[in-house]
Amino acid sequence: MEQVRVVSLKLMVSKEKNKVLFAEAGKDFVDVLISFLTLPLGTIARLVAMQDFVGVLVNFLTSPLGTISRLVAKESDMQPVKVGSLTTLYGSVANLDKECLSTDTCKAMLLQPRNSLEDYCRSLKVNIDDTERTQYYVCDNLKECRRGSSVMCSTFKNKKCKCGALLANPISLRKPNVFDGFVKNNSSFIITDDLNIVPNSLGTLFSILKKLEIKDMASVKEMVVHVTKNQVMDLLKCSLLSKTVFTDVFLGKKKLPLEKYLLASHSLSVFAAEESSKINVKVMFKKSDGKIVCAQGKEDFANFLLSFLTFPLGGVARLLEGCSSMGSVDRLYKSIIDLNEDYFKTKEVMDKVVDLGLAPQFKLSDQILPISESKAPSYFCYTNSHEDYSGMLETCNALDMVDPISENGCAKGFVKGPTMFMATDDLVVTQMSSKSIMALISRIKISLNDMEEKEVSIGIKEVTTV
Repeated sequence: MEQVRVVSLKLMVSKEKNKVLFAEAGKDFVDVLISFLTLPLGTIARLVAMQDFVGVLVNFLTSPLGTISRLVAKESDMQPVKVGSLTTLYGSVANLDKECLSTDTCKAMLLQPRNSLEDYCRSLKVNIDDTERTQYYVCDNLKECRRGSSVMCSTFKNKKCKCGALLANPISLRKPNVFDGFVKNNSSFIITDDLNIVPNSLGTLFSILKKLEIKDMASVKEMVVHVTKNQVMDLLKCSLLSKTVFTDVFLGKKKLPLEKYLLASHSLSVFAAEESSKINVKVMFKKSDGKIVCAQGKEDFANFLLSFLTFPLGGVARLLEGCSSMGSVDRLYKSIIDLNEDYFKTKEVMDKVVDLGLAPQFKLSDQILPISESKAPSYFCYTNSHEDYSGMLETCNALDMVDPISENGCAKGFVKGPTMFMATDDLVVTQMSSKSIMALISRIKISLNDMEEKEVSIGIKEVTTV
């Protein structure tokens, strides 16, 4: 039987209010909270509403993605939640026709976006990121391909090599780096109910007690909990929806809203032209109240919306400058970036956490938002084999990484053109067709006489409002 892994957490609870005042935690638990910030939005949408998405992912049941999805559906004690437009955006990706995608790997990249700090997260005592580990594949005909100056390599199986064979031969790192979370061992922290993390000290403790107006310590009880994977899943949900995370999870106050608007509920209603605009779209709105019904645009419009799923939660908090309105996420992120360098494993780890970017090969060539991309190191493939008449042949070739989005170097994003796409106000993205338009009109029951079209442009200002 697999050993159940837990992390310890000490809670200080108000007896009178039955509310968690603050928690005392060490490295293991703080690493878990930091890992929330590394999760791509697509991963979060899948995890927090997993039971709803098992159905839409049925086509992937024979793949690692499908297998994982069926398991995680049971790994939470709390009901599934829908995170506003993020949930509908994720669901629409599962329904996109593969013919409109740039490559056969694009849907997998959006449904299971990779974590740029996956190696750090996999070293944690409790890790809820179910995304398949990044693997490396070289040519099935490596014996011949290695005779060239470089060898093609892909992080997605069965891409095509320049020789025509499949890149399906798995290889592994000879000496992989050793990772051990984010903060140093033996460090101790105080964490408030809204996930503000500060180093544990006498001054910190006095300051918190004074702020909470605790005058009689007899009114406070200590409660030690051993946090399971199920509860970590619940902590993730509450961090998005609530400012009393520990109270909701550990004291049974889990009456959370089924839906939370992580992305604005009227996300298409705030477009305004700017000189820096890069994307032109046509919006259909109701003349009677000005409400946006849908927008249509080319592939650049669809790519910009779909790319949200690949953004790490911490990267979004940074872009929105702490004004994301996501439960306790802003407070969590701000406390992490305010944490002194001495508490992190290394300065490199701190820099990665503070400026969370996209996983390698996930950034679009025409990305509007100023978000970084983690750069993969240069890799080399070493092989040796016995050759007829010539003894042992040893080679060391540079690996030429295959672009999973653009195999021919022409594609700029996850979907290809020339195709028109439509997005509803709650970010359901579909390929434009008469059928999809009529279905929308029928669903919202709107009079055609009340509809009007307007062309607008989307710049950085509008993107950060979505």
